[in-house]
Amino acid sequence: MDERTTVSTALLWAVLLGLTITLSALAATDGTLPGDRGIASWMQDISFPGETLADAVRSITSTPVVLAAGGALALLLWLRGYRLEALAFAAGLIILPLLQSGIKEIVDRPRPSPDLVEIRASFSSPSFPAGHVMSPTYVYGFLIYISASLPLPAPLRAPLATATAAVLALSGPANVWLGVHWPSDVLGGYAWGAALLLPVLAACRLFGRHP
Repeated sequence: MDERTTVSTALLWAVLLGLTITLSALAATDGTLPGDRGIASWMQDISFPGETLADAVRSITSTPVVLAAGGALALLLWLRGYRLEALAFAAGLIILPLLQSGIKEIVDRPRPSPDLVEIRASFSSPSFPAGHVMSPTYVYGFLIYISASLPLPAPLRAPLATATAAVLALSGPANVWLGVHWPSDVLGGYAWGAALLLPVLAACRLFGRHP
């Protein structure tokens, strides 16, 4: 990564972080943001993704499951000799649950209520950001990076990236369809996950091994 790319990455991260903090502040002051109720109502009225797929996506994107998968990935990277990548990724794994729970407690946004949406799943923490989106955005986003940048077997590379991207793409709609998050909770999950992921990827590009 050359100096110009490094500066561009830093600027991108600063802008992303600023927008993410702004969204978090708005979520802390308003019950719902513009579009939340309309989008949630529209999504719950359509059949996709449906209860079976939505429950499956939610089960593999829970923070404990994602952290366990991330720990296994960090260990595998270490054993394969990608020590810097493993350490940078593991540092993010440690920060992830602390950051996520801290934001949830600071914003303290109520979950959607049954008089506004149909609740189709259970929940146990404040609504913003969506943990089932933030956690996989960090871990599965890193997995997409690994599939694109490290010398994996060719038959594995595309299926791994495609499957991981599909889970990420579905994690947001699944949580809105189930009625456990507002669309802005989902947006916050993607944004905070990306804000944590970007500096980790930059560190890997600057100091890690490259084929």
